[in-house]
Amino acid sequence: MTTKFAAFCAACTFMLTGCMPGTIATTVGTGYVYEQKQDQKYKHDVERAVHQYQQDHANSPCQHGEDRVMEPAIKIIKEHRLTGMNEVIERLGTIYQDQTLADNVRAGALYNIAVLESRRKPANKAEARDHYKQLYAEFPNEYRCIFEESQWRDEMIKKQLLLPGESVDSFLEDARRDAERRRMP
Repeated sequence: MTTKFAAFCAACTFMLTGCMPGTIATTVGTGYVYEQKQDQKYKHDVERAVHQYQQDHANSPCQHGEDRVMEPAIKIIKEHRLTGMNEVIERLGTIYQDQTLADNVRAGALYNIAVLESRRKPANKAEARDHYKQLYAEFPNEYRCIFEESQWRDEMIKKQLLLPGESVDSFLEDARRDAERRRMP
């Protein structure tokens, strides 16, 4: 019985080893195709998000391009699907923290962090809100165009920053109070 069992095991092993290379190749190929589809979907999603951002800001009250998309950041986000967004936000955070840089550069970094946080999937509205409030309070001479009262501003607040049950007016009142608190020494 042991000889028959050994022969049976040898036959099964032979059959399995004959199938394994094809099975492994199929599994690897399927994984590669899936990864390529995910990568294409991600790139398409990034392209769509950038396009939506450009459309949203086509009518912005900013006349000097302050609110334009940062192309180097978009390139990093596109090329590094898993880590790109965090890498860009980290780099912008480093720029913002560097007190030796001009206010407009630091304000630009903070603004773009807020934009990325509000537009990432899923959006981090709490972080975005905090960064916009910080921008408003800390840099009173920068990015005022996005804060000016306008239909565009209200639409962007609705689209990117409102929490459930909140209105534009309640958001603006909360932001005003928070900005006053941040200005106090």
